[in-house]
Amino acid sequence: MAVIGPLTVHPSAEGFGVGRMLMDAALDQARRQNHDRIRLVQSPSHIRSFMLYTKSGFTLREPLFLMQGQQPKGVFDAGSASVRPVRDDDGDISVCNEFCKGVYGFTREMELRQAEEQGVVTITERDGVITGYAAGIGIMGHAVAKSNEDLKALIANASAILGPGFFAPARNHEVIRWLLENGYQIGWPANLMTIGPYQQPLTPFLPSLAY
Repeated sequence: MAVIGPLTVHPSAEGFGVGRMLMDAALDQARRQNHDRIRLVQSPSHIRSFMLYTKSGFTLREPLFLMQGQQPKGVFDAGSASVRPVRDDDGDISVCNEFCKGVYGFTREMELRQAEEQGVVTITERDGVITGYAAGIGIMGHAVAKSNEDLKALIANASAILGPGFFAPARNHEVIRWLLENGYQIGWPANLMTIGPYQQPLTPFLPSLAY
């Protein structure tokens, strides 16, 4: 899977097809590396970029909100769920990989390993069974969970929000409402767009800037 970051064109160069040339070059590089899944996050307020990405073959998959704030401690009862740091000596990473594959259709081990090195991976468990994990709660982190309650537990037990906030799918009205009721604000909207095979996540999730 390949991810394309923000493409920026100087205002003096707009209207000359520079943006399309940059996008074509990025797509060509991804294909030379045999990536059949390409993703990006787009700002819906920027209509010209949406038009460019659509003409380049991207499909809008998921409207997102960047949620900003800090979760007040002690406001969420996780019930029977427990939240703990990842322990790879127990095989946690392998279990998380399989869980992620079932949700997304592929694993994200490289991101998990990087987050593990940073000490920000957390896991939810119920009766000894892993029910979700977060590779950090922040714009560069992602999370998957079996239920919204497990996803809320991961957010509420994060030691910190990493970066300017974290993305949440706009369609998950239960989690969005819970976040707003607990002091979070919507910083700005975004769109997840993709080229190639796409499996809509089958359980609650938080995407990263790289999906």
